[in-house]
Amino acid sequence: MKRSGPPASVAGLLLVFLLTSPVLWSQDDVPVIRSVRIERRDVWDERDRDWFFGSSVMNGLHVMTKDYVIDDEIFFDIGDDLDTVLLLETERVLRRTGVFTNVRVRHERFGDSADVVIETQDRWSLDPAVVLSTGGGISTLGGQIEEYNILGTASRAKVLGMYRTENDIGMQGTAELSLRRFLRSSLWIDLGVTANRFRTDQDLSVSIPYWRFFTPLAFAVQLKNAFGSDFAYDSGGVNPRLLPFHERTFDGWISQADGEKDRIFVTAAARASQVRRADPTSRQAFDNTAHALLGFSSISQSFSTTQFLNGYETEDLQQGAWGSAILGRIFSMGEGSEAMWYIAGQAEQSRMITPSLYAYGHISAGTGFIGARARNTSVDLHAIAHWRLDPKLVLTSRMRSQTVWNWNGFHQLVLDPESGMRSLDANALAGDSRFVMNTELRWFPRWQLWIFGFSAVAFHDLGTVFDQNVAFLSSRYRNAIGAGIRIHNLKSAGTDATFRFDVAYDPLTKRVSGLIFAVNQLFSAFGRHEYRPPQIIGREIDGQ
Repeated sequence: MKRSGPPASVAGLLLVFLLTSPVLWSQDDVPVIRSVRIERRDVWDERDRDWFFGSSVMNGLHVMTKDYVIDDEIFFDIGDDLDTVLLLETERVLRRTGVFTNVRVRHERFGDSADVVIETQDRWSLDPAVVLSTGGGISTLGGQIEEYNILGTASRAKVLGMYRTENDIGMQGTAELSLRRFLRSSLWIDLGVTANRFRTDQDLSVSIPYWRFFTPLAFAVQLKNAFGSDFAYDSGGVNPRLLPFHERTFDGWISQADGEKDRIFVTAAARASQVRRADPTSRQAFDNTAHALLGFSSISQSFSTTQFLNGYETEDLQQGAWGSAILGRIFSMGEGSEAMWYIAGQAEQSRMITPSLYAYGHISAGTGFIGARARNTSVDLHAIAHWRLDPKLVLTSRMRSQTVWNWNGFHQLVLDPESGMRSLDANALAGDSRFVMNTELRWFPRWQLWIFGFSAVAFHDLGTVFDQNVAFLSSRYRNAIGAGIRIHNLKSAGTDATFRFDVAYDPLTKRVSGLIFAVNQLFSAFGRHEYRPPQIIGREIDGQ
């Protein structure tokens, strides 16, 4: 007997399932990119609310970012299957160039094909400015001219001249040139010189960085020549002692990356320094040494866009993790330096715990070994958190602890307004180790006046410095409370887009500090996971 087929209703349902199943048909449903269109907008645009009678003149003074600068950062091409992950990655990389106030990468679908549109709006890149900062009993006055987008190529140049009252330094000059994607290659070249009557620094760096997440190979070579004198603040910032020196340094590393979602890095790094110090007590732990380090690292990350955490501009809030293990050898080059084995590690993680609560934590630790004895041990802790209480109100806190022990050499960390204690005089306290915690309640009322936005903060600072022979909990802590306002330049981007004005009160001395003025927020409300080459932990000192 011949078997009959399924009822018509069942057959119909089966056909509908097969035609609509995303599992079976998702590959055919992905559209193909048929065109990529770049739409550039000038700094001032007639569609924007800040357009004014002189906008055309201002636009005429600005060279728009070249199409090829944008094209060099596009991760897809005509004929590729549309991948929204690559669209978002392109948008993030373009935002990170620092030459745009707005970036958007979107697509328009037409059946089995799609058109991709890249929309950018340039930031005002020529920044002639009066340099004025004050706080902690010192001030700086001068002028600078900085171009963030030379001839529309996303390269940067800066010339700065200023008068510093700190330690009677007097006049100081800086010249910097940063050539991004030199001649449209993958090379990044940085040159810089800074000089005052006490110290001169000359730097040259040539690198191929990890431009994007899937860049397979990166390297850097840096040469540095520094000479003059640092300052030792043995007497609380009063009459500091001069420490003459001359240092020549070579740094280099090369790294190979692999992996899809989680990126793995293998890096070899080398460094050699030749140092001469007139004062034997100023000898630092790794003077006149060379080292060879091997690092194994990994990173995982995801992104979301955010506003009104640090300022008015759109930022990429990163979540993920970074980890690194470092092994190596330090070689003596004479002058009392020591040879040793070296081991270090780094770990950090960040996440949105709830839609309004974010946390970031980082630890770096490293130590040398001479036989079984630990030498030059350092631990660096860094934590950031924010809680969005309201669309206009954010509570954020930053903690950083830098601790050394068994440290064989001069090591100076300063506690003052620059390091985070806004009630203290400049260079007021110094020690081998430092702990600082800053908490700010930031209010963004969304008030705008032409090209400026405004915000306000209330803050609390806590900090201490201490020497190796003092227990962390036995150190003397200082507190400060205060308030401030922020002015945000909506035609700029990055840290230079914010002007900060703070006033702090010290409960111990019952003294109100003078007006503290600086460019940028004191700290970011979120952290960043990024590639870092292997390095010796804890070499940072505050000399000027």
